[in-house]
Amino acid sequence: MPATEMIVMVAGFSALALVAIQLLRLAGAAVRHKTIRKLVDRDPVAAERLIGGLDAARVATGDDRLGIILVAFGVAMIGASILVGHRGDWADFGIAGALFPLIVGAALWLRHYAFERAGRGESK
Repeated sequence: MPATEMIVMVAGFSALALVAIQLLRLAGAAVRHKTIRKLVDRDPVAAERLIGGLDAARVATGDDRLGIILVAFGVAMIGASILVGHRGDWADFGIAGALFPLIVGAALWLRHYAFERAGRGESK
């Protein structure tokens, strides 16, 4: 399979996955809004408290895993491109492919380690 076809296939599957995720989020929001509308029709006072609670739940969680994963993927892509270079041996492609889970796993492990360390209150 030529590299251009492989790139197009990966981009196509990624686009399909993102569309599916967004459609699921949209369906979840529709269900939530339908539930709130029913509650407003039945008991407006309780709906006011529920909507107030929903606004309070919108506080940022500080979950930065997605950002860490994307940065790790970028570093892995750069590393894979440099590693494969112009030779293009099959072993180089295997090692370059192994960089992806290695770097993403290392980034998530370091994040977990940093949060554990901050939770214990250590300064080292």
